[in-house]
Amino acid sequence: MATGDSSNIFARLRSYLPAGWFPDSAPILAGVLSGIASVLSVSYGLFIYAKAQTRILTATDGWLDLISYDFFGSNLPRKTGETDAAFLARIRANLFQERATRKAYTTVLTTLTGYAPIIFEPANPYDTGAMNASTSAGFCGVGRMGSIAMPYTVLVTAYRPKLQGASMGMGFADAPKITAMNTPLSTSYNGSLSNYTSAASDADIYAAVNATRAEGITAWVAITNHS
Repeated sequence: MATGDSSNIFARLRSYLPAGWFPDSAPILAGVLSGIASVLSVSYGLFIYAKAQTRILTATDGWLDLISYDFFGSNLPRKTGETDAAFLARIRANLFQERATRKAYTTVLTTLTGYAPIIFEPANPYDTGAMNASTSAGFCGVGRMGSIAMPYTVLVTAYRPKLQGASMGMGFADAPKITAMNTPLSTSYNGSLSNYTSAASDADIYAAVNATRAEGITAWVAITNHS
């Protein structure tokens, strides 16, 4: 017997009646009280459900979709087949996600794809390196050519998440790294990338970068497969 179910409410109603008014076995009374308890149990269940929808942490079903729309408009819809728990996690991550910093780009893309991005600012000496600086690899090492003609610009190299699923036949499970004749459209001689799913599409990656960048910042994004 759980709080709010028919048996619980029946027992409560029975206990409210004055002692001695009815015998212990009263089938007609039990029938009347059972009918009332059944209706009240449904009402209690609706109350508990409605109460849960008033908080993001406990919201479920279509209410999560409404919460997402309230905060993000059409920018964070539920994915096809996505569970309430997974959708809630994405909503919370976006609500409290740091924005507008290099760390924010790294955090959001790593969370989304599982791989840290490469971030390069053409006008940032720490990215381009400097000649004859003891703490810099300079242009002959990891340093890259910069340009002050590209202020407020960031170049982001993001990696697609590893595909999930099982291919047919030969059992290759690391597409498209393992392919037939080294072509990107097949995972084996008798398998296909259609057998795989991705945790995030290219559109998701673009949207994540756009949602993270500050106003006035130009973010160029290159998306590639991780080696």
